[in-house]
Amino acid sequence: MFWTLKKLISTDSQGHLSLNLEPKSKEYRVLVNEAGQILLDPISNIPDREQWLWQNPEALALVKCGLAQAAKGEVHDLGDFSEYADLEIEEE
Repeated sequence: MFWTLKKLISTDSQGHLSLNLEPKSKEYRVLVNEAGQILLDPISNIPDREQWLWQNPEALALVKCGLAQAAKGEVHDLGDFSEYADLEIEEE
């Protein structure tokens, strides 16, 4: 659904449009339809190392569940793990 933000804007001498709006994102995907309507879709880039989570619905659901539980205070203290801080971790 779209709604009118401004009734009329004009391009400058270089063909640029200035919307003078507070941006929701630093990056946008630009879509256009056959009627010439333009949609600016705010996006955020996800690092490759985190992309797997968004492509795995089961893992994402578990993370969301955990976040919801934490927000409700449903947490369990598992103690102090500082003794493991200096362990070497083999990377694949």
